Amino acid sequence: MSESAIIRQFSQLVAVAEDGQLNDDLDQEVTDLVAILNDAAASRNGKAKGSITLKVDFALDGGIITISTDYAVKKPKVARARSAFWATPDNKLSRRNPKQHELPLRDVSTSSNELRSL
Repeated sequence: MSESAIIRQFSQLVAVAEDGQLNDDLDQEVTDLVAILNDAAASRNGKAKGSITLKVDFALDGGIITISTDYAVKKPKVARARSAFWATPDNKLSRRNPKQHELPLRDVSTSSNELRSL
C-alpha cells in the first residue's frame, strides 16, 4: 500500500472526505462566518461570537469503514434596535409621554430680510 494513501492526521481526513467537497464547504463557511462576525462586532462594541461544529460518523461493515459528515454553523444574532414607548391611561402605547404637556408650536415664516452692508 502506498504511504500517500494512508490517512495519518485528522486534517487529511477532512481534506479528502467527500472527494474534497467537505473541506471546500467548510472553507467557505469559515470565510462567511468571519465576515458576519466583523459585521456584528461593528454594532456590538467590537465583540461577536460564532462557531462551526463538525460531526464525523464512522461505520464499519464487512471490513470497510465508511464515514459520513455533517456540520452546523452558529452565527451571532443580529442586534435589533430598541424603541421607547410610554403607557397611556387606557394601556395603549404612545411615542409621547402622556404626562408631559405639549408645547404649542407656531409657524415661523421665512421673510426676505435685506442684507445690509456695513
